[in-house]
Amino acid sequence: MMKTYSYRNILNRAGWSLILYGLLDILMLIYRGENGVNSISGLGSVGIIAGVFLLRGNLKVTIWVTRCSGFYWMYRVCSTVIGIVVFQDPDLWMAQLRLSPILNSVSWIFTGALAIYLPWLYCQLRHPQIRAALRTSGINAAPPISAWVGGAGLAVIVSILIYLAFSSADAVAALQRAKQQLGPNYTYRMTSIAWSGSQVEATVTAYNRNSIQSVDVEWTK
Repeated sequence: MMKTYSYRNILNRAGWSLILYGLLDILMLIYRGENGVNSISGLGSVGIIAGVFLLRGNLKVTIWVTRCSGFYWMYRVCSTVIGIVVFQDPDLWMAQLRLSPILNSVSWIFTGALAIYLPWLYCQLRHPQIRAALRTSGINAAPPISAWVGGAGLAVIVSILIYLAFSSADAVAALQRAKQQLGPNYTYRMTSIAWSGSQVEATVTAYNRNSIQSVDVEWTK
């Protein structure tokens, strides 16, 4: 009886934390959207639903949440590290902080909190009491190593694809077209680029000490 009580307590703690994270993520989605910035993760509703299942003691969902937390944490950490090393422009970073200090500070704090929360959640759901309950229910309690490896692998693959796209001739053309619109007083960085047949659509970030602008360009090759 004590073991059952203990593992349900852990699931309740993890469930409520997921619901809180989901609500905060939705608030960040709204806040960043109102300021013209994309969402950090957009997984708020999924977190709330998963949290409810954990509160109900669903061990099968516990397995999926454990795998997803490990996968997503590795993906976010690896993609962030690669992004800082390969893609991030320190001058743009400082311009964002200088021109929108509250928005960027809140975003970085949320991202940092998520980097701490996900491994905490993973460790909670890998607690010995949880593993014992899984084995008692006939569910595989082995560590989801493939989730960690998969998250890191996906981050590497996505980063390679982004690097190739941002290094393409079309990306160079997008930067030139953006510069023709705003002139030489800005520094230009690729934000996104997509192809649809012969149609090219790209977004370029233009910035200087006083302004950050998003420039959309498109053309047919």
